[in-house]
Amino acid sequence: MKHLKQLLFLSILCSLVLFTNCGDSDDPVANDPAADIAIGDAYQGGIVFYIFKEGDLGYTAGEVHGIISSKIDQKWEGSDRIVWCSQENMISGADGTEVGTGLQNTLDILADCNSAGIAAKLTSDYELIENGVTYDDWFLPSKDEMDELYSNKDTIGGFSVYFYWSSTEVSSENAWSINYTNGLPNERYSKKSTMLVRAVRYF
Repeated sequence: MKHLKQLLFLSILCSLVLFTNCGDSDDPVANDPAADIAIGDAYQGGIVFYIFKEGDLGYTAGEVHGIISSKIDQKWEGSDRIVWCSQENMISGADGTEVGTGLQNTLDILADCNSAGIAAKLTSDYELIENGVTYDDWFLPSKDEMDELYSNKDTIGGFSVYFYWSSTEVSSENAWSINYTNGLPNERYSKKSTMLVRAVRYF
């Protein structure tokens, strides 16, 4: 009888262990809360507009990462037309064009041009609290990130028909922007020109 009770106890214990672990998976994607995220989904304070693919900076095999757009343009003292930088000087860095370079571009801009009300600072200072979580790691998208943002502008919504700044510098005088009026390829404009700004963040 004693042995029977021991066997019964061991049987119940093993069943509990198996039941507890039945939902676990060694697959990192299966355990990733972002695994089912798709372009156009509301997620972490904004709308997903790009999912990293192999070859992108920020891509990690077996994990789902990408870029989120804020739902609104950023403004300065009521104005939605913002300068890239208030002075014309060559930034050290800020020359990344590829997907995955926008954050570093923004940091580079702020290291050399940190005036209140410029495009990079507005995006960097943007904060959003959603479901008790503060999202404060926004930045100005790079040239290619802005292209991807434009490709999904109708899915994201809230864009105005005008030019938007990217964080990619062209020269001491100019930076890249994209025309949301007609989707023409990126154009070089004076950093002192006033354009619209949309913050993005990585997830």
